[in-house]
Amino acid sequence: MDIPQKLVENAERVFGDRARAWLPGLPGVAAACRDRWDLAEGIPAPHMSMNYIELTTTAEDCPVALKIGVPHDDLYTEMEALRAYDGQAAVGFIDSDHDLGAILMDRVQPGTMLFQSGCDDAEQTRLAGAIMRELPVTVPQEHGMPHLTDQVAKAFTRNRTTPELAGTMPEELMQTAEDLLRQLLTDEPTEILLHGDLHHENILLDEQRGWLAIDPKGVIGPRAYQPARFLNNRLPEGSSEKHADMTRLRLDILSEILDCPSATLAAAAFLDRILGTSWSLEDEGTFDMAPALANAHMLQRFL
Repeated sequence: MDIPQKLVENAERVFGDRARAWLPGLPGVAAACRDRWDLAEGIPAPHMSMNYIELTTTAEDCPVALKIGVPHDDLYTEMEALRAYDGQAAVGFIDSDHDLGAILMDRVQPGTMLFQSGCDDAEQTRLAGAIMRELPVTVPQEHGMPHLTDQVAKAFTRNRTTPELAGTMPEELMQTAEDLLRQLLTDEPTEILLHGDLHHENILLDEQRGWLAIDPKGVIGPRAYQPARFLNNRLPEGSSEKHADMTRLRLDILSEILDCPSATLAAAAFLDRILGTSWSLEDEGTFDMAPALANAHMLQRFL
């Protein structure tokens, strides 16, 4: 099996020794998955990050995608979220195996990413907003998916107390993010099932079903948080005014589609930016935070 070097590097960076122990056994895990689900030996997907993805077919010659990752909580909650979505506005879920760390899904063909669509940003935002509106939001009665409040509390606590991280994230930004989260939950106390990572690269085109969401994290939180990751993704390089203009347009479009005030969506996007930067500090150590912090300050203009 040809394991892409980028996958190796990403997995080892995030999972360390767990990934180094897992990678040599990956060919055997893939073989076990093919036996379990009676799959043909397929080909590696063209785009992989930390998980191995094989494009293959079932015994009935149906095209499917096999996703295998280092067994960990995010992979398990993805299984839960895909099962809850049941193919509504999302890739079709077929089966999963916790022990193998594997998910079997319908194959999305041709699998064009939203940012590759040729549409301008406004149309891409409308297409994404339609998916956000259609994704199921009912929280399963029994689940192991994390709550956004817990994710924020744990990330910010680690940032404040871990010696090598303490002081790297401005305290006033974390406090603002915490205040905004409390306000979001006060304004809409009923929490929903959130995708948790819905951005341009996680929306793919299927020739039969149209645009579909993939790779959900599976998080429980306020409805306004659903578009947060999208709002912070693929912003133009250059001046802060270009960022502000694009963000303003995205907020206006999503506010109308989702029937949610643009200021509320901006608050959720600010929270997501600070949370994501905190996670990046944990994963990568020190890095140039200036673009992320500039984006956060820009979002404050819309609150």
